[in-house]
Amino acid sequence: MNKSSKKILGTCSGILIVAAMIVAGYFLLNKQVQKEAQENVLPTTEVGKILAKDLDSKYPSTATEVVKMYWRITSCLYNKADSMSNKDFDNVLKQCRKLYDQEMLDESKNSFNNMKKKLRKDIDKRKDAKESFSSYVVQSNDTLSVRKMDGKEYTTVISYILIKAKGNTGKVYENFMCRKDKDGKWKILGWEQSTADAAAAVGVE
Repeated sequence: MNKSSKKILGTCSGILIVAAMIVAGYFLLNKQVQKEAQENVLPTTEVGKILAKDLDSKYPSTATEVVKMYWRITSCLYNKADSMSNKDFDNVLKQCRKLYDQEMLDESKNSFNNMKKKLRKDIDKRKDAKESFSSYVVQSNDTLSVRKMDGKEYTTVISYILIKAKGNTGKVYENFMCRKDKDGKWKILGWEQSTADAAAAVGVE
């Protein structure tokens, strides 16, 4: 083989190697793009949407939004319990617990297992009564009154949720006590039953 032939073969080999690298790179890049696309697909179910929420870095900014998130998660737990796996049920409940003040979570009666047991029992009770949670209304943030006590900020948020049962719909009013934690996040300390009059006084009707 003369020098000219060797040079041509060398050039062809180099071209083939480069072409192979380009093709391999294309397939690798395409595979990565497909993987990222699959990972970025937004969930379509309410359970999936709640589980996808990053409440650690994107926490609700106001006490009103915290209570709205509470009702959204609670409605999901009550209405979707039968279609949820045990793992999803646990994880949705954990999302809800992120809204609670640490003082509330530290009470033994509010341990994860105790809370789950109590919740499951109440869900079964409402299921037997053919009750389901519907829409909810929460006091507007600009009507909230914030007070300081022992260097901490407190507020109360009145809301109601519609509960459907056997063709009828009723309102259940709740008054939530919220407190800002050390990171400036509003957390739920607890709640108690409220009235239609108290709700109407703050524009919740």
